[in-house]
Amino acid sequence: MEIKVTTNNLSATQTLGELIGKNLKGDETFALVAELGGGKTSFTQGLARGLGIKKIVISPTFVLERIYKSRHPLHHFDMYRIEASDADSTGLLDILGEAVVVVEWAEKIKSQLPDDTIWVTIKVMGENEREFIFEYPENRNYAFKNVK
Repeated sequence: MEIKVTTNNLSATQTLGELIGKNLKGDETFALVAELGGGKTSFTQGLARGLGIKKIVISPTFVLERIYKSRHPLHHFDMYRIEASDADSTGLLDILGEAVVVVEWAEKIKSQLPDDTIWVTIKVMGENEREFIFEYPENRNYAFKNVK
């Protein structure tokens, strides 16, 4: 299935993530694909807010993974500096299906992600405008019930 949503500012991007985060069951994997500064972390901040996370969510670029506790744990990974062959050493593959997992630069490890991964392609349309393209299997449809 596919949904396209356009946001016009940072707040709208975070709100989009929050709407989705409120619907999660705790075993979802989000694969984020965008250029540098494309909105990956901003979307994840909203997703975290929807999960009830109060801490400030920042990109895990230099630490590889950040973990946030909430009603469903959120594991936020950044694969920018990782080669596909090294993905198993990150701990990512061990937690898939057991937490909400967000993977920035997920295209680098595409073949290692589960079939029911929610792919989020973010296109920069202007200085603040982003087009989000969500591709997901039917069994993940519940995550988007509040998204129009």
